[in-house]
Amino acid sequence: MNTTYNILIIGGGLLGCATAYQLAKRRAGRIAVVDANDIASQASARAACLLTRARTKPALMEMVQETYDCIDEIESLLGESLELQTCGSITIASSEISRKGVEALEEAATRFGIPNERISREKTKALLPWIETADIDLSLYMPTDAFIDSAVLCNGYAQAARRLGVDFRTNQPVSAILTENGAVNGIALANGTKIEADIVVNAAGSWANLLMRPLGIGLPFTPVRSHFWISAIDKERFPANHPFTVIPDARAFTRSDVGALIIGLRESQCQSFDPSTLTRRLEDFDFNKAAKWQVLDECAPLLKRFLPDIDDLPIAHYMAGPSCYVPDAMFIIGALPAYKGLYTVTGCCGGGVAAGGGMGRLAAELILGETPFVDPKYFDPARFGEVDPFSAEFQKRCADARSNKKGG
Repeated sequence: MNTTYNILIIGGGLLGCATAYQLAKRRAGRIAVVDANDIASQASARAACLLTRARTKPALMEMVQETYDCIDEIESLLGESLELQTCGSITIASSEISRKGVEALEEAATRFGIPNERISREKTKALLPWIETADIDLSLYMPTDAFIDSAVLCNGYAQAARRLGVDFRTNQPVSAILTENGAVNGIALANGTKIEADIVVNAAGSWANLLMRPLGIGLPFTPVRSHFWISAIDKERFPANHPFTVIPDARAFTRSDVGALIIGLRESQCQSFDPSTLTRRLEDFDFNKAAKWQVLDECAPLLKRFLPDIDDLPIAHYMAGPSCYVPDAMFIIGALPAYKGLYTVTGCCGGGVAAGGGMGRLAAELILGETPFVDPKYFDPARFGEVDPFSAEFQKRCADARSNKKGG
């Protein structure tokens, strides 16, 4: 393999692969993606995978639309399906506060041209056989929303990037980002190999701050536990491809899964991870297995109004993974001016699958000096000033961003 590139991307997860694809289709030169593990083998394989189109922040809707566009492009390029499941979504309000939130979402969707309609309790029940509708004040149905297997999507970006000439160097841990005279000049691998490049993109997800620390840079995010539960199979009650739901009053979302129901819940105090404790593999995260039942005990009463038998619902699987949360719940994309040629794309805030195509596009446009398709100021890595992502106080700020999240 080469030891000299124009651009090196650290991280073979969804954001790194999406950035590689966006750079490659712009003919950005010789590009390599380097990862300590296999492509899509870590956090990117543990997502709930909701591609929710409507957001109250216009830039995020543009980014999600870019992901949908990328899926079409990649399927055409590769000549194979990425198995996008267009099931629609239903956002449910049962309080004055949540109703205002859903109305704002409705307005944003209509303004952006996303199909949506308010539906009756009867239609809600017809689309969601499992739900109790008595407490529903408003159901907003968006028929074009979809979900996708995040590992399949990540590998799709990677295969398309590879087809366009990108090198992938897997199972090669990066030990350091190399700098000289105020600029990056490559990376060092754990085996001692040095790879030269004028531009280095840190897309290492939960591990990104470990590479920044020796450079005196703190990226404003912390890995925070995200998790969901999968019920036992009941194909009549949980039909395949029924709409996914977002239920702010229950701090919950649901999604179909081959005759089962995926249930995502946000506890009042989410668990964060100190980046300094992380090792190479996701299996070494302490996800606190007791949380499987502790969080259910805390959150079940909120969901019980909509899923009355949740206390007795058979649970077949529990899945936990880290999401990179930022205090303002917006992504981190752009240049790190302390070193010329150093960029980052991280801080997915639980939206990396939906917005990854757009995040990669913005990163590529900034790297290549193109006109950004969304305003980059919202995602500026320096917008919080200097931060210490290794401090307990900052980690709590990031965890609170997930605890207080209302959308899907």
